[in-house]
Amino acid sequence: MAKLVLSSGGSVVHQYFIDKERFTIGREAHNDVVIEDPAVSRDHAVIITVGNDRIVEDLDSGNGTFINGTRVSRQILQHGDVMRFGHYHLRYVNPKGSTEINLEQTMLIASLPKELRELRGGVSAPEETAGPVARTGKVHFPSGRVKIIGGPGAGVSVELDRVVATFGTPGEQLAVITRRPHGYFLSHVEGRHYPRVNKQPIGAEPHALRSHDVIEVADVRLEFLQD
Repeated sequence: MAKLVLSSGGSVVHQYFIDKERFTIGREAHNDVVIEDPAVSRDHAVIITVGNDRIVEDLDSGNGTFINGTRVSRQILQHGDVMRFGHYHLRYVNPKGSTEINLEQTMLIASLPKELRELRGGVSAPEETAGPVARTGKVHFPSGRVKIIGGPGAGVSVELDRVVATFGTPGEQLAVITRRPHGYFLSHVEGRHYPRVNKQPIGAEPHALRSHDVIEVADVRLEFLQD
């Protein structure tokens, strides 16, 4: 099981097993990882489990969330990544994950261009990476995109040329599409209801997508297209 190791001044303070879908970090006592440091916000960050991946997301904290020295808004964690919160460091430990194919998984999840950024139920698409990316000529990644056919941003197409893109409304209903060598998969992240593909709920497991599938998440409808 993946875990987090909290340390300060080179000494280990505590270890936490990531045993649920949402794992919160902050100064308040209700968080799963409580860090008593004035530089840490009351609700600073959250780690969300999606399949075999874990995504850390900054919760609009005052001083930001840093991974290996780089400030991030959302990013997939890799074995050995170190997050900094004030004077504390939180290391992500997942030896099993380090043995799996994780090409391009240092990519950040970022927002669409400015005109879509404030749309409720909008789409988040990855931007350029802020760090090195592992690549190999032996693995072929598929090429695909989604077209918004209903809801805010209708008519806009988003290329799915990175590892992960988020869709929906945080706190209400959120899903991600992950790009793997063997295809694209839709996964539920949060919300009381599962996303729907061709009017059918996908359930808790990642759902393999086929070209022309219609995805419904929050108040957005998308058509998945694979080349």
